[in-house]
Amino acid sequence: MRWIWSIVGAVLVGVAVGLYFLYSTTPVERALDRGEWVHVLLVGVDEGRAGKPEADAIALLGISPDREGPVPYFLLSFPPNLLAYQKGSWRSLKEIYRDGGLEALVAAVEAIGEVEVHYYAVVDFAAFEELVDSVGGVEITVEKPIIYEDQSQNLHIRIEPGDHLLNGEEALKYVRYRGSESEYDRIARQHKFLLALAGKVRAQGLRALRGLLELALTRVNTNLTLWDGLYLARRLRDLPLAAHLLRAVPGRGTEAEGLRPDFVALRKLLTHWEEGERFYTRGELRVVVLNGTEERFLAHRTRALLVARGVKVLRVGRADRTDYPETMIVNWSGDPNKVTALKDALLPGIPIRVVSAEDFSPEDLPTPIPEGTDLILILGRGFVLGD
Repeated sequence: MRWIWSIVGAVLVGVAVGLYFLYSTTPVERALDRGEWVHVLLVGVDEGRAGKPEADAIALLGISPDREGPVPYFLLSFPPNLLAYQKGSWRSLKEIYRDGGLEALVAAVEAIGEVEVHYYAVVDFAAFEELVDSVGGVEITVEKPIIYEDQSQNLHIRIEPGDHLLNGEEALKYVRYRGSESEYDRIARQHKFLLALAGKVRAQGLRALRGLLELALTRVNTNLTLWDGLYLARRLRDLPLAAHLLRAVPGRGTEAEGLRPDFVALRKLLTHWEEGERFYTRGELRVVVLNGTEERFLAHRTRALLVARGVKVLRVGRADRTDYPETMIVNWSGDPNKVTALKDALLPGIPIRVVSAEDFSPEDLPTPIPEGTDLILILGRGFVLGD
């Protein structure tokens, strides 16, 4: 009989080992371990005035595979009235969700941010209140009166300045309030609340967090499992609560005429977050142009070219000598990405040598360097102006 129990024991051990490897890692964990970012779309919905749910708050949570990096996570909020181009016309994200549901909203967010949304969590007002109450409310300091009346939505808000412990109902009013403010003001207040909520949850420990997640999974529409949620909670638990990692999608235009995404500014932000690179537009560059050749007016003509291409030229002049064998960029700011942006503004293929500010003494320059200078462009032999 002993051999039978040996076989049974071996089988049980095999099953246990198999279950361990099957459930010890989650899809979220495996993606992060592969060096991939994970994106979760967070949507707060209200009942809507037309009988269809509307997206009242939209945010993209990005989790970095490098938890030790400068950007271990980010939260990017999308104003609900932000316009997205879909099916031949520009429509607000709120309308897109109302008419097309979650799938249409995911597609719009992916198109605007040029990212893939892997997971989602949709919470309604009642669930939001319940979740806040489950942690015992959230402490918030209110700087100015929050007073708003909307009879059509049966919405009555009155929160006086001072320190408050907001319960679920009061917290909902706090994050929903807009009044005469812009959508970006409301988003800033929502970010303040989220940081306070995260601090409250963190202080209660992992056991309370697990209870909160279990409650959330019964009240929130999400494709995250409990194990996914627990893994993300553990991963994010010890990371810094950094306000600069909570931002809003930059927009162009006015809210009255329609707010469109500023795609250049947004790409800069996401590239900086997800790739660790700072992307600069030409309008952000501050350049001094010096002529290191005997060709007359070369610096002035180069200035005209750069200004036409959006670069800010602070000063032009002559270099310390006229026999520079090649064009040179002195990286005054120390940021290599600014050098890349300036090269992009010049004619491709021109040989350019890059030197640091430490390797190029200011005493060698015949003109004072204006405050705020990023780069010094010294034109040398063979420099050719582009079209």
